[in-house]
Amino acid sequence: MVTKHNGEFVAKKRPKKDRGKDVATGNGGMAELMRELWDAAVNLRGSIEPADYKRYVLPVIFLRFLSLRYEKRRHQLELFIKDPGSDYFTEDDKIAASILDDPDEYTSVQTFVVPEVARWSHLLKHATDDDIKIKLDDALEAVEKAYPDKLRGLLPRIYVGSNLSRENVTGLINLFSKDIFRAQYDAGRAGGEDVIGRVYEYFIGEFANSEGKRGGEYFTPASIVQTLVAMLEPQRGKVFDPCCGSGGMFVQSDMFTDSSGRLSFYGQEAKDFTYRLCRMNLFIHGLDGKIELGNSYFNDGHEGLKADYILATPPFNDGAKGSDGWGADRIVSKDPRLKLGDDSMPLSPRNANTMWMLHFLHHLSDGGTAGFVMATGELSNGETARSSVRQAIVEAGLVDCVVQLTGQLFANTQIPCCLWFLSKNRNGKTKGYRKRTETLFIDGRKLGALIDGSRKQKALTREEIEQMAAVYREFRTKGTPKSVPGFCHAANIEEIREHNYALTPGRYVGAEEIADDDEPFEDRFPLLMQKLEEQFTKSHRLEKTIRSGLKEVADGV
Repeated sequence: MVTKHNGEFVAKKRPKKDRGKDVATGNGGMAELMRELWDAAVNLRGSIEPADYKRYVLPVIFLRFLSLRYEKRRHQLELFIKDPGSDYFTEDDKIAASILDDPDEYTSVQTFVVPEVARWSHLLKHATDDDIKIKLDDALEAVEKAYPDKLRGLLPRIYVGSNLSRENVTGLINLFSKDIFRAQYDAGRAGGEDVIGRVYEYFIGEFANSEGKRGGEYFTPASIVQTLVAMLEPQRGKVFDPCCGSGGMFVQSDMFTDSSGRLSFYGQEAKDFTYRLCRMNLFIHGLDGKIELGNSYFNDGHEGLKADYILATPPFNDGAKGSDGWGADRIVSKDPRLKLGDDSMPLSPRNANTMWMLHFLHHLSDGGTAGFVMATGELSNGETARSSVRQAIVEAGLVDCVVQLTGQLFANTQIPCCLWFLSKNRNGKTKGYRKRTETLFIDGRKLGALIDGSRKQKALTREEIEQMAAVYREFRTKGTPKSVPGFCHAANIEEIREHNYALTPGRYVGAEEIADDDEPFEDRFPLLMQKLEEQFTKSHRLEKTIRSGLKEVADGV
């Protein structure tokens, strides 16, 4: 359905009540597509390393979606040109051709004109040619040259020099030409979701599982991203993600505002391939963003930025595996990010979770809010440095909401996660928000269901996302929501102090406590050893006291 806007016909915006309905909570078609992609990956194992498969698949997906968006808009314009009731109506072939080739007619709806050699119809027509690898490289090069400001350096010629056979490349093109792929796009799901990110996430998890390795990269599943966006409700201003991965946070934030253009995006990514992936993803969705390449710990690419919204999924428990930790010793004591009020916060050498929190707070504007994903162990971890930061954040009145979720939401790790919302708009001075001194706790461990076609990964439904978002919305804008045993409770500072600053929602909502098992053994072992050494010390001290007492008794006999 289309509507006229500023003299142009564009896709009609969805009602606000329908926002967030693109969450993939068991789409059988997408699950089938993922399985086919995995089967294709297995067939390529003799040609390329499994870990490199995504490098050859994702550029093809990029071209496919670019063409889908272009074809859809071009078909729309063709219908307008033939419609006597349309402002575009014309019987002049030259005028019609100029309309169909006018870049502005595409960019106005976040789409781009695709060079003819890069259009999917062209690639499909030549899919069985002996030089198809050259044609595929030519297609990527043509797109990059057409949009140098946005794509320069992102689409290198990789197919000719690869070990992929002509049959391999033909198979990929045929795979993405299937009706199921177009159906996903036409249904509005793939067009709005971070599909590239979802495919990347899927391969990371599958390759890790097949090789007996733990997934080392976490790409936030669509339902978690949409939960963060639905709860944070970004309307206008700057959105920042300093560990942006494939850019899913930006895509969903833009969707929430119906692509209004009121949000600007800033990101940073440490890995070169993922950095390029993010920029490609933003381009597909017609979004501009200032994305920097670099490690946010040591090379803050957005120094001085104050964001209205921060959405992020930092790497879980970063530094727990390596013998050298995450690099806390490289952070100088005068680093402004360590400052919280008048105090300088300590850093844990083997876990970067609190470094990320401090980084978020440093970049948060007055009146801004950060929503991010963490492993649940951070809610109650007793390590001195981490518990000190958690206590300081609570006492500073920055913890707005904590949500605990179930495990199995990520494709490549079973670690359960939680959502933190740290806010600087709790004083009631921001229009539309009330003053609040309590912290809202939501226990969502019973939410989520297995995705159709998967025996191990869960997703949150639209209704579950709205259930949590509605409670948080009421808390921020109207008043303290009524406590629901086992689900939600707003706790004051005294209650949190009584729990020794542990922020596990189950302690406050009255739900059953479940032992945290999300932290890797390498992270927990030093703490367990420390506790054991303390017990040994107490035991030796008690032994000496008892022996001394017995000696006094013996001497007196």
